[in-house]
Amino acid sequence: DLLIEPLVKPAPMKLTYSPGLSFSAPSAFGAGWGDVFIGASGATAGKARNGEIDGSISTGFGLGDAQKLIGLEFSYNLGSIKNFGENGTFDLKAHRLVYAKGNNQVAVAAGWKTFAQYGNEAIRPSSAYGVVTTYSLLQPNNPVNRMPISFSVGAGGGDFRQGTDSIGVFAGVGVQVHPQVSVGLGWSGIGLNAGVSFIPVSTIPLTITAQGADLTDNSPGGTVFVLSVGYGFNFLPK
Repeated sequence: DLLIEPLVKPAPMKLTYSPGLSFSAPSAFGAGWGDVFIGASGATAGKARNGEIDGSISTGFGLGDAQKLIGLEFSYNLGSIKNFGENGTFDLKAHRLVYAKGNNQVAVAAGWKTFAQYGNEAIRPSSAYGVVTTYSLLQPNNPVNRMPISFSVGAGGGDFRQGTDSIGVFAGVGVQVHPQVSVGLGWSGIGLNAGVSFIPVSTIPLTITAQGADLTDNSPGGTVFVLSVGYGFNFLPK
C-alpha cells in the first residue's frame, strides 16, 4: 500500500522454445514483425548430383501482424553450399490467424515459392500455393508437456505437383512428444516425408531437424536424408 520497493524481487521467467511441427507441407503460420531466422541444410544426393552431398542456406524475416491484419514472411534461399553464391531463390508468404479460442488456433496463408531466382537454377518452377493449418493442445493441463499438435493441408503448383499435373495436394501432421522433441509425417505433393525435430536447449531458439524426404521415391531426385539446423528470434523489446 505504501509502494515500498520489495527487498526480494522475483527472478524473471526465461522464455522457452518448442521444436518444429512442420516436416514437408508449408505451414500457414509464419514470421511477423521483428522475427528473423536463418537455417542451413545438408542432403544426401539421392539420384541427383552424381552422388555428391550438398546443402543450402535460407534466411528471412517477417513484417506485419497476422492477428490484427496480415503477416508477411520473406525468405532467400542459397541453392548450393558447394557452388556458393551461384544460384538462389526468393519466397514470399502472406498469412493470417483466423481463429484463436481456448487451446485451438487456425491460420490460413497464400505463398509464392521462387517468385524470383538467379543463376543456374533458372529452370526451377515457380510454385504458388494456399494452405490451412490448425494448432491444438492435446494435454492443456499437463505442466510438463501440453503436447501441441499441428495439421496442415493445401494445394499448389510447381514443386507441389507430379509430372504434368497442373496442381498438387500436400498435407502434414506434427506432434510434440516431449518438451524438446517433436515428430511428424507429411505428403509433399510428390512423396512421403517423415522427420524428427529437436531443441537441444529449451531457452535457446536453435532447432535441429532430421528427416527422410520422398520415402516413396516418386521424384526425379529420389529418396534423400536431410539434416537441418535453424535459429530464429524476435528483436523487438519484450
